[in-house]
Amino acid sequence: MTQQDKKKKCYLYTRVSTVAQTDGFSLEAQSKSLYEYAKYRELEIADEYCDAGKSGKDIKGRPAFQQMMEDIICQKDSISYVLVFKLSRFGRNAADILKSLQLLMDYGIDLISVNDAIDSSTQGGRLTLAILSAVAEIERENIVVQFMAGKMQKVMDGKWAGGAIPYGYRNQNKELVLADDETKIVRLIYDLYLKENMSATSVVSYLNDNGYVRGRNDSDKDRPFTFDFVTCVLDNPFYCGKLLYNRRTNKKGRDGKLIKKDLDKVITVQGVHEPIVTEDEWREVQKKRESLSKVNEKVDEPERISLLSGLVKCPVCGAGMIATKNKRVNKNKGGYYKTIHYYACKIPGKQMGGRVHSVIPITRRNWMAQCLR
Repeated sequence: MTQQDKKKKCYLYTRVSTVAQTDGFSLEAQSKSLYEYAKYRELEIADEYCDAGKSGKDIKGRPAFQQMMEDIICQKDSISYVLVFKLSRFGRNAADILKSLQLLMDYGIDLISVNDAIDSSTQGGRLTLAILSAVAEIERENIVVQFMAGKMQKVMDGKWAGGAIPYGYRNQNKELVLADDETKIVRLIYDLYLKENMSATSVVSYLNDNGYVRGRNDSDKDRPFTFDFVTCVLDNPFYCGKLLYNRRTNKKGRDGKLIKKDLDKVITVQGVHEPIVTEDEWREVQKKRESLSKVNEKVDEPERISLLSGLVKCPVCGAGMIATKNKRVNKNKGGYYKTIHYYACKIPGKQMGGRVHSVIPITRRNWMAQCLR
């Protein structure tokens, strides 16, 4: 293979964003432009990489881009060029763009932005790339700001701003309307919890024992009602006509856990959707939930520590197991029988409204077995 043949090989990279997608930047339009340019320059296309619906804010969320860079490092096809429609398609983070560009240069590969008429093989092209990469990052930040502003305006108007549709509603012409079958379930949950004075666990048992189905789609028909499902319905103010915005975050702290939002920054507005329960009913539910959520202090053996709680996994369902005990009154001789400590699956008691289906007695032998597993 001659040096001239090597220079004629190239990779094509195309991408569309998750935030904004216009006809001019569609995958088909990008690919067509790159193919025409490769034909004009008499370049052989060794491979084509496409990230559909991926944001350009960083490299981690773009599997096709990562694969392309790995192929370059491995010198899979001995290419000389990477073609992109616009620099913003290559990325919108200045640091990532410059780092990736440096890697290409280390392997003797040049980046060509067809629509921007930029070629990194020239000194002027490299300078322009550095400037435009910073511009692309600023542009991405502006797009996010505009997107969030539009979402905020929709919320302030009392409209659903997108995301998962709450159970009990369905999307009709971009507006949420009541889904009759699901609405009956939501109404029943509130009635059982308030009027029948059931606990959330008892509500779960009632729904499952009496043959009620979730019914959102075919996959949900066989799914039982769970403790988490019932409590989410009871705690969601959407059902009394309210919309909450900015109450969740995807940011994580150093410990890997999600950072809780400041309640003062949560926005509450009156929605235009039809409520299923009244505000008074929802407030009564919250009062009951709060009164039942108080953590009882340890009375027996307060110094006892269960090292394996949450670490030991249930052999039946795979959920974490928690420490519990069996303390029975000795009616014949008075006092209590010897307390039996054991680990039990935490799921059935709350999630399924049923009895414990998996138990591991806490003995030295079992403790060592779990540690060595």
